[in-house]
Amino acid sequence: MSKPVDVGVLVGSLRKASITRKVANAVIGLQPPGLHCRVIEIGDLPIYNEDLDDQPPAAWTRFRNEIRGVQAVLFLTPEYNRSIPGCLKNALDVGSRPEGKNVWAGKPAGVISVTPYKLGAFGANHAIRQTFVFLDMPVMQQPEAYIGGADKLFDDAGKLTDDDTRKLLSQFAAAFESWIAERGPTSNFAEFLEQRDAIATAYSNGDAKPLDAIVARQGSASFFPPSGGNVQGAAAVVKRYDTDAKAFAPGSQSSLEILDSSSSGGLGFWTGYQTFDGKIGGQAMKLRIRITELFRLTAGEWKLFHRHASADEPKH
Repeated sequence: MSKPVDVGVLVGSLRKASITRKVANAVIGLQPPGLHCRVIEIGDLPIYNEDLDDQPPAAWTRFRNEIRGVQAVLFLTPEYNRSIPGCLKNALDVGSRPEGKNVWAGKPAGVISVTPYKLGAFGANHAIRQTFVFLDMPVMQQPEAYIGGADKLFDDAGKLTDDDTRKLLSQFAAAFESWIAERGPTSNFAEFLEQRDAIATAYSNGDAKPLDAIVARQGSASFFPPSGGNVQGAAAVVKRYDTDAKAFAPGSQSSLEILDSSSSGGLGFWTGYQTFDGKIGGQAMKLRIRITELFRLTAGEWKLFHRHASADEPKH
């Protein structure tokens, strides 16, 4: 059985007896086996101020890291003045900055709005959806979830007592599971490329395990090594990578110089150079290798399926 998808749950009400949090807890209790939902707290986040970006508050860093660690986000919001609460908008702002470090990008989203009144917090539900356009979050359209009269749905212990609401929330959670699966929970490609540099360093020191974790295991795959020739097929490429890693010695230095990179529609690439200074097969070498790598998004993870490398003349 595949690992459940991690879903961050944001609750847009801070009071202890929040009806919105009760609904959030009910959804978590009704989650299907393919989801692992957990609340990510937002009440301690200082109001976003760009002046603090150089030395961000600890709460900002904690929150951004938690959002990076989930694969999808479920928002539960009450309605304040026909819109979303300030604490929830502030969380969206904190996660979107600094520029180029948007932690929301690509993560599938769902919305449940909650109110003791009759309109089901319709205004808040649609107000938050406007932010998802700019934050690059694909949001589930159907089924919609407007929970009206929510103050009458729970007992004194906070347990959901209304069968119709329980059914609605169960159907919503199941649909959200399918929505996420159809799109694949995404990871930020720019952040992935930062990991790629560390993976290349490990490989250059003879450790193939980090690279094994990101290499495609199915579908098409190819490798054009700097020594010439090519390897085709996922299994053959993995085997070649593992074999070549044994020639590298600990203590080698490696760094990637990314000249261009992009991702779109589940595909990503980078092109540039890898600089190597170390030992290969017991012989000291300095190399500057021209690299192009292609990746595809598989079950929410970037997988390397093509690598083309060509080296300048080695320096002994």
